[in-house]
Amino acid sequence: MRVSSNSQYMLGTYGLQTKQAQLNHLQEQLSTLRRVVRPSDDPVAATQAVSVAQSQSMNEQQIKNAGMAASQLAITDTALQSASTTIANIKTLAIQAGNGSLSNDNRKAIQNEMRERVKELIGLANTSDGSGNFIFGGTRKDVAPFVQAGAAGATYQGDQQRQEVPIASGRELPVTEVGNDIFTPGLWTSLAKLDTALTQGPGGSPTYSADLHDVMSGLDQGLATLLAGQASVGGRQQEITSLQDLGESMAVQYASQMSNLVDLDFAKATSEFQMAMTALQTSQKTYAQIGQLTLFNHI
Repeated sequence: MRVSSNSQYMLGTYGLQTKQAQLNHLQEQLSTLRRVVRPSDDPVAATQAVSVAQSQSMNEQQIKNAGMAASQLAITDTALQSASTTIANIKTLAIQAGNGSLSNDNRKAIQNEMRERVKELIGLANTSDGSGNFIFGGTRKDVAPFVQAGAAGATYQGDQQRQEVPIASGRELPVTEVGNDIFTPGLWTSLAKLDTALTQGPGGSPTYSADLHDVMSGLDQGLATLLAGQASVGGRQQEITSLQDLGESMAVQYASQMSNLVDLDFAKATSEFQMAMTALQTSQKTYAQIGQLTLFNHI
């Protein structure tokens, strides 16, 4: 059966177009370093890659959240550590106030020092993070949670809930504290009572010694509650560290899965590109030669 010149032309053109398309595809793969440039290249791998990409994105967000939570809890831990030191200093002043040989001026000096330490404690209770959000106000982060009341007390104006952030699948971690649970009303009442006792002195109050005893008991309870809160923060810090390590490990695994699914074998693709280039050039020469074999060449 004879093949017409038109058929030869059509077949030749189709062959050149096919080889050119193959070459273009290989060139695209080499430029992107991806084996799967579009879903049609490998539908199964492309579908799996979408799933892995979603897991990657979620893991990256959780790592970011964990980093933010770790930073905020570190600030919280530092503030609580400083607050415990301040309360311990106030306890020392309360012990000094029990010395029966103190003069009124001595007690006044202790009172002035105690009031400064109370201001310091209120400042620590109003600690904010690097973005200006208060960390001891529950979820009410835009308002200072504690306001000084009288010479040596404070009232709480935060709420009773804690802000939580997702740091792992199904795990949300609190990153703010309910200040009223950390710096308890028993604590502020004891500080106010100490100030009153120092104002009255033994001569003005027959219950001076008993009042100081009650103050010491209240400060001890307040300090114990604060330290329990600090321990809770420390436990969350340890959990975050473990989850960050896990997240980094998962990130490596997801990257490996994604690479296996869509990344290009550069050496193999380069070799295929060279072969495709040679094949296309050969076909172009052959096509040109066939084009010259017309009836006029035989006249």
